[in-house]
Amino acid sequence: MSDAIQVSLCLTAFNRAHLLPGTLDSILVQSFPDFELIINDDCSKDQTQEVCLEYMQRDSRIKYFRNETNLNMPGNLNAALRRAKGEYIANLHDGDVFHHDLIRKWKKALETYPSAGFVFNACRGIDQKGKEHIYREIYPPLISGQVLAQRLLSRWDSCVYGMVMVRRAVYETLGFFDLQFGNYSDVDMWLRIAKEFDIAYIDEPLIDLMPTDPSRFYAFVHWKVVFWILGIHTANLKRYKHIMPGITKKLARRFPLRRLVYFLKHMALCLKHLRWDRVREGLAIWRDADDVVLRILGFLFGNPQDAPDWYVTDYWKMARLP
Repeated sequence: MSDAIQVSLCLTAFNRAHLLPGTLDSILVQSFPDFELIINDDCSKDQTQEVCLEYMQRDSRIKYFRNETNLNMPGNLNAALRRAKGEYIANLHDGDVFHHDLIRKWKKALETYPSAGFVFNACRGIDQKGKEHIYREIYPPLISGQVLAQRLLSRWDSCVYGMVMVRRAVYETLGFFDLQFGNYSDVDMWLRIAKEFDIAYIDEPLIDLMPTDPSRFYAFVHWKVVFWILGIHTANLKRYKHIMPGITKKLARRFPLRRLVYFLKHMALCLKHLRWDRVREGLAIWRDADDVVLRILGFLFGNPQDAPDWYVTDYWKMARLP
């Protein structure tokens, strides 16, 4: 590897030692070899450290770090980003498997399109029934930031997964991931970048996504996640107000009804799957809602003692348009 590092790969790791070898093997055989691999371990309690140290002995490109305390996401990712030295910085997750040309194609896309702040691509996933899905968008190789912003603001899901390559200059300009949005802060980051830059897209499934991890708290309906996503939308509707006035005005007008339906759909999922713990939590939280329908349901059926430990009423401020 040359002295001047062009590419930094930031791999966040937490309690997935059984999947790490597949991830690391796919990284170490990349067709673009001139990179540093920064592994940031968020205090894993399994064999993650042993696996990483073994691989670090095999390959000098690997740098392993273990946090002294659990930082959660995105704190763990921010810690890795602060250690990155490359001009191009890739965000990678433990458990995923990467096509051998991924890094080369990401780098080429950013070199080809200097106006792009980051590049993402189509992905391949396997559902719980073992059926393969290709997750892709109908985008050209370069799209305007406003096109991506409209897509992210008009739906609750994200077409950009957490694995991207970003120019170092972008992070230097905009800063790192916002801790208040937790595991979903990447969506906020893509919107922040899209406000200032174009976006590159590769319409190839260059990443095999790991199956849904049932041990993660966000694997099923979690009311904190709902607030994070709503908070990202409210923050960015305000951020884009003067850039896309027509679209943001329309979305802001529809936001209260969309938010109500969003909450009710999540409650319906909890009822369908008999997750009475989440049902009770949701009804307790709804007692503080600024929406009349949710508040009435909360007072009729909710018990304030069922509110989860993480909950504070300020979450409703996050989820409300000013």
